[in-house]
Amino acid sequence: MIMMYIIVSDSPCPPPGTAPTSAIAAVTDIKGFLVAYFSPKLSGKSPEVFHLETSDTSGYAVDWHAHDCHMLLLPRQGGLFLSTESSQTSHVSRQSFSFVPADFAHATHAAPGREKHMTLYVDPSYVKRQGQMYGYRGFAKQVDRSGIWQGTEALDSILRLHDQLQGSTSAQAFECQLPHLNHLLFEECARVIACQQTRPQPSEHQQQATLVHDIQRYVRENLATELNIESIGHEFHLSRRHLTRIFKAITGETLLDFTNRTRVETAARLVSCTSLSILEVSLAVGLDSPSYLARLFKRYLGLTPSELRKPR
Repeated sequence: MIMMYIIVSDSPCPPPGTAPTSAIAAVTDIKGFLVAYFSPKLSGKSPEVFHLETSDTSGYAVDWHAHDCHMLLLPRQGGLFLSTESSQTSHVSRQSFSFVPADFAHATHAAPGREKHMTLYVDPSYVKRQGQMYGYRGFAKQVDRSGIWQGTEALDSILRLHDQLQGSTSAQAFECQLPHLNHLLFEECARVIACQQTRPQPSEHQQQATLVHDIQRYVRENLATELNIESIGHEFHLSRRHLTRIFKAITGETLLDFTNRTRVETAARLVSCTSLSILEVSLAVGLDSPSYLARLFKRYLGLTPSELRKPR
């Protein structure tokens, strides 16, 4: 039976450039690549071969660092931007996963908004031993390079099973099942890496489409705040000109139109399905003035909030 060491952490990662207390707080040169710190995940902790962490937070960001083990990065919500010593920054979406070898410098940060991901750390000596087995040979040959691979239905099913068991069983029963689930995760990721080519580098248009998708999600999740082109551009490190240009090119509408339309759609659901006052609805979508909300309703729906609420 294969034993696994599981740690689930909901604490946010340290700010960029700051090593966690468990890391060796020093600037380290790995294969000539300067990293902020070396973060051990397995050595000296346990004889087990797996270490699992789950992050569910906003503003996730970890500066350049490396681990003493292989890393599988599996986004669950939102997206991550991954940079490694051998590649430029790439977007890792929920439909994909990434692999980073041991002692391989990398940096990670999330797109603005809520983000959740799982990270499975794997002992390199375990992979080397398993590489002697037929089922692992293809994977073992590729553990010296990083990459991003397309997820599979099987991988998605394992992740959904993880969530279902976590939400429907006792904590003790879930802990008993967790080692088996994480071994399944490793098995499926290893199979994909062994059989599938890495995901091709996306074109500029695809990168922009992914970025615009993240901007739209950020707008939907932050309607109650003050949203404008300057604040959104600041969150995504984009100039006003570049932000407005790529958003219009990808969606066919301006960012202001999208934001206002999303506010109206959300407000219309609140007016129709809740007993909130028009003022409360306005505040819920980031508008201080019910009269301005009424003007937006007229523009996008052809009627006012009060007319929408009237019984028919």
